[in-house]
Amino acid sequence: RDRIPINCTVPAVGPERAHEIVARSGCGTAKVKVADHPESLPEDLARVEAVRDALGPDGAVRVDANGLWDIDTAVAHIRRLDEAAGGLEYVEQPCAGIGELAAVRRRVDVRIAADESIRRADDPLRVAVAGAADVAVIKCTPLGGVRRSLQVAAAAGLPCVVSSALETSVGLAAQVALAGALPELDFDCGLGTLSLLDGDVVAGPGSLRAVDGYLPVPRTPPAPDPVLLDTYELTDPDQAAWWRARLARVRAEHDRTHNANLSD
Repeated sequence: RDRIPINCTVPAVGPERAHEIVARSGCGTAKVKVADHPESLPEDLARVEAVRDALGPDGAVRVDANGLWDIDTAVAHIRRLDEAAGGLEYVEQPCAGIGELAAVRRRVDVRIAADESIRRADDPLRVAVAGAADVAVIKCTPLGGVRRSLQVAAAAGLPCVVSSALETSVGLAAQVALAGALPELDFDCGLGTLSLLDGDVVAGPGSLRAVDGYLPVPRTPPAPDPVLLDTYELTDPDQAAWWRARLARVRAEHDRTHNANLSD
């Protein structure tokens, strides 16, 4: 495939702002953040209702709780949110653990998607999501790249949604390439996150901004613009040191894994 359908992302904002985000996005699917604080349900319901109004009856609404509910809360809130949405496409990571997801899934009529349960598992290739989820959310960067993400997707044995963190076009390019390479793509992907940033480090047509709810699949890696790199340079020395240390850890783990594979 040469283009990827995407959802817009609605943060924990008021209903008016939520409606505006969806109406301006050009997307037919919206992912709505919920459960940002313990008493958020009335706000979540209003936000979801506004999103449905903006999408119209044919759009798809999905919500993401980031694993913050317990089982009983998840069941109760999913039923209310499903009603407010006029039908939810799925609920992403309602609870933290695989066992909790399975328990919720048995008690609701809405699909359950697993995100953190896959990418934070000790071995994402072996996490037992079957029976606990209906959809696997695959994030290329934390899983180690396109090739390994394809392996994780195959091992999950579920329909997959490719999703991104807050990334510029440099990071998004790998996520979009993964979505383009999946054998099947039954759901819109969560790759419209560039719109949540103030800018991009890639200029011109290489910048992966959605048009009418789709992202093109790039055939070559996008090249950062030196001027934009200077514009958005991280100036906080503590944050810069944290990211460099993290990069060093990732590189060391990559080298360790690569050398282990060569010795097998």
